[in-house]
Amino acid sequence: MKILALITVLLPVVCFGASVVRTLDAPDTNISGLAWGEGKLWALDEGSSFIYGLNPTTGAVEESFEVIHTAAASYVPAGLAYQDGILFSSFWNGNASTYIYFYGTSGNYLGYNAVC
Repeated sequence: MKILALITVLLPVVCFGASVVRTLDAPDTNISGLAWGEGKLWALDEGSSFIYGLNPTTGAVEESFEVIHTAAASYVPAGLAYQDGILFSSFWNGNASTYIYFYGTSGNYLGYNAVC
């Protein structure tokens, strides 16, 4: 999985002649989603179920909050997106069903949507 993620990140860099500007240490051990918004790099950790708001220059954690799937413990956070002040965290159980939870960037829960 880590090799696939590395190829996914590096392939566009190699193909378009871009160069790596900065590398940051991951804030946790099982990052499963990244998003950019409000001047921060947001990282979702599948193992701890935390979202971290990182300073893009230093990598320092400026925000962090836990995301929890309320329907069943078998769902784990699998992806992250940002739009208009909202973080969208997907939860997946290894099958076809997925839930998308909505959070403000300060960690406030805004609701969810079931996706089949």
